[in-house]
Amino acid sequence: MKAKITSILLLFLFIAIQVQAKTPSFKVVKSGKGPAMILIPGLNSAGEVWDETVAHYQKNYTCYVLTLPGFAGQPAVKTDHFLNSVRDEIIAYVQENKLKKPVLVGHSLGGYMALALNVKAPELFGKTVVVDGLPFIGAVQNPTATVETIKPMADQFRKAMVTPNPAAQQQQEASFGISMATDSAHIKKIIEWGRKSDYNTTGQAMYEMYLSDLRQDVATIKTPVLVLGAWAGYKNYGVTKDITTQMYKAQFAKLPSAEVKVADTAKHFIMYDEPTWMFAQMDAFLKN
Repeated sequence: MKAKITSILLLFLFIAIQVQAKTPSFKVVKSGKGPAMILIPGLNSAGEVWDETVAHYQKNYTCYVLTLPGFAGQPAVKTDHFLNSVRDEIIAYVQENKLKKPVLVGHSLGGYMALALNVKAPELFGKTVVVDGLPFIGAVQNPTATVETIKPMADQFRKAMVTPNPAAQQQQEASFGISMATDSAHIKKIIEWGRKSDYNTTGQAMYEMYLSDLRQDVATIKTPVLVLGAWAGYKNYGVTKDITTQMYKAQFAKLPSAEVKVADTAKHFIMYDEPTWMFAQMDAFLKN
């Protein structure tokens, strides 16, 4: 009898371990009906950033909105491979939940993640929308940049995030918010998400972003890709729509089938600044 009880306890322990192992580190909010659409926010952002997008698409899609670990109050996980760990967890989630060719929509870091998912599992995903995200953020200002030349700056950034100066950090967050969106309510929300985020996770994620170059790897992507860029947040630094368009096309040169569109007036959070334009581009792309 004792041996039987021990066996049952071991079985329950095994089941509990299996369930725990399958629990992703990211938060998922599911709504709507129809084919699957996975929406991935950017650095420090909550899944809430996609609220208007979900309202637009939930009649025709089952929306799976993520909030990544360590961002906007979601519990952090300790890892030296943040991007690849999250990428592999999303792949496992899609497989375990038997999602058939889900549409991927990613903003900023989430846009990079959407590309990385397609590179790692090219047969698993459907159409992909990259909202102001890039294969290699390190080459935004210098197209000749490489992982090696960017590494000292990435090291410095990560070190600064590990030992932040609170006053300087708040000032930086405020100036950062102004360049990200136009409306004051949206700027406030973006800043609040940043302050709720785990600084170590932010530093690690950005460090890895600067040292991750998918410009060659995107050639393996088999699904149609729509890229939506923004430039208005940096016009005071001499950036123009034409410069931004050419930069995007250069980054996606190895994936000539990618459709690149650049918004007229939106800053980085296109879903906030030009939602009507963004939905029009996405609607046409998804219907094709």
